[in-house]
Amino acid sequence: MKKHDNEISRDPMAADDAEDTVAKLISLAGPRAEIAADLQSRVHDKVRLEWLRATRRKQLKRWAVPLAVAASVLLAVAINLPSPTVSLPKVGTVTYVAGDDASNGTGFSVGDAVLMNDVIETGNSAGLSLALVDDISLRIDSHTAIRIDSADEITVLRGQIYADSGERIYRDRHITVHTAGGSATDVGTQFSVAYESGQLNVSVREGRVDIASDQQTFTAEAGDSLTIQPGNEIVREKVTPYDASWEWASALAPGFVGQNESLLDFLKWAARETGKELIFANDELRMAAMGTTVYGAVRDFRPMDAIATVLPTTAFKYRVDERSITILN
Repeated sequence: MKKHDNEISRDPMAADDAEDTVAKLISLAGPRAEIAADLQSRVHDKVRLEWLRATRRKQLKRWAVPLAVAASVLLAVAINLPSPTVSLPKVGTVTYVAGDDASNGTGFSVGDAVLMNDVIETGNSAGLSLALVDDISLRIDSHTAIRIDSADEITVLRGQIYADSGERIYRDRHITVHTAGGSATDVGTQFSVAYESGQLNVSVREGRVDIASDQQTFTAEAGDSLTIQPGNEIVREKVTPYDASWEWASALAPGFVGQNESLLDFLKWAARETGKELIFANDELRMAAMGTTVYGAVRDFRPMDAIATVLPTTAFKYRVDERSITILN
């Protein structure tokens, strides 16, 4: 290359003019960040070489010369442009944070976006709920750490989560929860996954969950609570949908949006979140509840508090016990 450069720069007058012109053009680009000396030298020589080549090609039109130099100047300016930022996709939104503080130490507040690869940790008295895409509600218990791998894959590093994928039993997409002790994939369900000290527990409130652990597979149906201990010893127990072990998840339920929704919709929401059976004393009461509209915001109330707040404002009487919510005459 050196031999080639010497042959082109045989005309010292042309070389000086080119160098002055290039310097003026580069100065028009304005102030820019420092460039390494060797890189600056190479860019400068490249621009100068391009100018000399252009001036010696008599067959080119006159306007081609400044065009080539301008392209070289743009190259020099582009070196200083910042690298494009890469944004991770949004996979959900925070819908509820337990406690009086806005984020309660979690670093998240209601309305915050949750991105892929986010790691969420809760303290001893904290907890929060997420609305993931595809209408999946995810609740994160206190003293829990999870990683959001994607919109439908979660890794529990420690602690406990609860997922509600809705009442649709058959869906195109499912949510899979990974732990170091195995993974659990839902089939239209409400379920919890807890992992601590090598022990995995999967409890199913509704629907079915498929579990994979160390090349073994298991199926947990509604009412099953499977604990897989180190060494793959399995303990299978029964749990009711209204068992006290679900109360933490019900307490983190996203509030009911009661704008122009029927009282029947509200009662179904409360029954689903508490695991209680919704009973109407007769069909006329059910139809009346369907035709009654719930006004006002009840999104800040937990399910049992919402029942105690909303129903006394209506003409309906009710009774709540361990297993059911009963609407009476």
